[in-house]
Amino acid sequence: MDHCRREYSRIDVSWPVSIFTSAGLIDGLIKNISIGGALINCKSLPDLDETFNLTIEIPHYFFPVTAKVKKVRLNIYDSEGSNESPSYDLAVRFMDMSEADNKVFHEAIDGAFRTERSTTPEKKEHKKRSNRIDNSLLMTVEKLSIASGRSFKELLEEALKDLIQKYEKSGSKDRSLQA
Repeated sequence: MDHCRREYSRIDVSWPVSIFTSAGLIDGLIKNISIGGALINCKSLPDLDETFNLTIEIPHYFFPVTAKVKKVRLNIYDSEGSNESPSYDLAVRFMDMSEADNKVFHEAIDGAFRTERSTTPEKKEHKKRSNRIDNSLLMTVEKLSIASGRSFKELLEEALKDLIQKYEKSGSKDRSLQA
């Protein structure tokens, strides 16, 4: 019976996730997560015979975490008697993650465990704030990441540094005009 036990403790979360496929981006929601894997609810599926990439939007972190994952299990929820398409609970195992993303990911999981233990059920019903990035922009950055051989996070950090430099330059021009 030991083979049925999970290697890591899971925690219930509601973290948006984007799954990258050759056909496009699939949006989903992580229902529970651990250091070793996650359970993702989604309306469509990637090719489940291969490993695939996803990005996880972790609340209170600016950059999403990117990971390569592999399917462990799939549950299908058919909407019998309705015109709605089925939904899926896709259990995945984390296969690869950059060192920087791994550090953020571990901090977020640890924080989620501490928050869950210290939060009563009434307090869990707080309004969620999102820093969600537009899907087409995410796809473009993912393509650039693959083409350039650089990590998703590196590209976003470079873009933000450029934006900050432009902002600071325009701010100094505004200050000199006011003087």
